[in-house]
Amino acid sequence: MSKYTKSEDEIIVSNYGITPITLWADKLPTRTIDAIASRARRLKLKSGLIGNQITTGAYVKPTFIPDLPNPDGLTFEELWEAGVVFQHASKRLSTRQNTPTIHLDVDHPIAVCFVADTHIGALDTPLDVVRARFDLLEEYPWIYPAGCGDMTDNYVPTSHAAGMFGALFPPELQKELVENLYARLKGRWLWLIQGCHDEWSHNADDFDLTKYMSKNLGCVNLGFGGLVKLMVGAQEYQIAVRHKYRYNSSYNLTHAPKQLVRFDEQTADIAVVAHNHVSAIEQVQEKGKDRMYIRPGSMKGADRWARSVGFTDTGKNMPCVVLWPNKRQMMGFMDLEQCADYMQSLGLGRKTE
Repeated sequence: MSKYTKSEDEIIVSNYGITPITLWADKLPTRTIDAIASRARRLKLKSGLIGNQITTGAYVKPTFIPDLPNPDGLTFEELWEAGVVFQHASKRLSTRQNTPTIHLDVDHPIAVCFVADTHIGALDTPLDVVRARFDLLEEYPWIYPAGCGDMTDNYVPTSHAAGMFGALFPPELQKELVENLYARLKGRWLWLIQGCHDEWSHNADDFDLTKYMSKNLGCVNLGFGGLVKLMVGAQEYQIAVRHKYRYNSSYNLTHAPKQLVRFDEQTADIAVVAHNHVSAIEQVQEKGKDRMYIRPGSMKGADRWARSVGFTDTGKNMPCVVLWPNKRQMMGFMDLEQCADYMQSLGLGRKTE
């Protein structure tokens, strides 16, 4: 490549950065555009060109139609106020309750059956056993079911995806089966609680199964748990219930519900914590009154993960508590069948057509 002449340098200095090289490159017929740009850089000239568009140097300011938006009219104070209004409006749409009062206008004992961890859709959940339990509940109108979470197994790709290998049905069909099963007791459900497996759908696509089911069943949506004031006739029973809680112990199975009372719900008569798939019921005398502590267990047997860490079959119990309307008296049963037999002995047995 020949050396640049003085006249060539003058052409570059007088044009570079003002008009695109493509418009005056013919003045330097022996030079390519890249060569001209390289020479300009060697001459310490500042480039005003990117391709054929001028970014610096002389230009005409563009006119925008319509005008560009001007945010100066919206103050941050207005934005804060709009946020406050939205928060209050969205909270009014929530159906969750933390301290509901439920009335049962009766003059005879009733029973509450704690239905937890049915895990419909899992290979290790025996559907015949689950269906038989609901058959029994359907036959005894004075045994009221109370949902304690994990209605479906509901392993989804966004949460513990490997669990999907242990599914009998896909998540959508699991939910439809639960809806069909729980609807058999519509009008008798006291509350439903959001379990961790239920929450996986909530996290994945914002579908709140517990909100949906409680609305259709006509019962309380207790969210992740709360303190229920259950009025049986004129007698009040306070029931603290959660799907999960801290302070679990393999040696003391009712440790978690005891700590639920100790730290959060000191007035509770009954404390229930589900999730661990182990059944336990304990009645103790504490500070002038007796309390009951319950772990409801699960309908699901030991799955692959449970077997890998040494868990065995859980027994598939549904603990129940009989409550009296004219005095503060509680009687616990480890399983639904035992409670049904007792209700039958009180003359509160199977419904008649």
